[in-house]
Amino acid sequence: MSGWRTVGGVVLVLLTAGCAAQVQESRPVAVEKPAEDAPVTASSPTSASIPPAQLGISVASIVDGRSVMLSDGSKAEVSGLAQPGACWADAATSFARSMLLNQQVRYDRATGVLSLTDGTDYALLALGNGAGRTAGTPTPGQKEAEVAAQRVPMGLWGTPCGGKDVLETSTPPPPPPPPATTTTTKKPPTTTQTPKPTYFATCDDARRAGAAPLYWGQPGYRVELDENRNGIACESRYR
Repeated sequence: MSGWRTVGGVVLVLLTAGCAAQVQESRPVAVEKPAEDAPVTASSPTSASIPPAQLGISVASIVDGRSVMLSDGSKAEVSGLAQPGACWADAATSFARSMLLNQQVRYDRATGVLSLTDGTDYALLALGNGAGRTAGTPTPGQKEAEVAAQRVPMGLWGTPCGGKDVLETSTPPPPPPPPATTTTTKKPPTTTQTPKPTYFATCDDARRAGAAPLYWGQPGYRVELDENRNGIACESRYR
């Protein structure tokens, strides 16, 4: 009888150990979940390394109607503007000089956008005043500014260029035959007076003369009278 008790005790121990092992195996194992919203730092290899728009720089010199040299020694080429044509290149350079030279600007090297301190996009300013034409695929704003200058017409869209980069030259007609020899009395030479340049010291003077507003390129226009530098001096809303 004691032998059965011994065997029963061994069987009971084995059953208890097996159950404990089964419970331990069925216990769930904790798995650490990776963070889903981990912030991407600047040192991450997937982050784009695009330089921000440069601030606190000024225009040191004008290359042409769409390119300038900045105070940090770099060259800035305004995106959206075509290479100036021979007919209107000087006028475009003059406009850029009057609006940008020695002025604080913001230049984004990633997009090629050059803007004034008040946020005005220089490309739109040049296109709206006929001091440039669009290149490539213009934005809706650039196309609207160009069309507005064409309607006036202003700048390169007016005379003498008429929207062309180079004036057409025609073959000159043959010289007329020499006139018959006749005795004529020489007339005294006539002197023509050179018209005085138009100058207005203030916008009030321009308004009293009935010349306001003054557009860029018109007699009497000066940058000093153009408070917001949009190519229109002595606007009525600035009275």
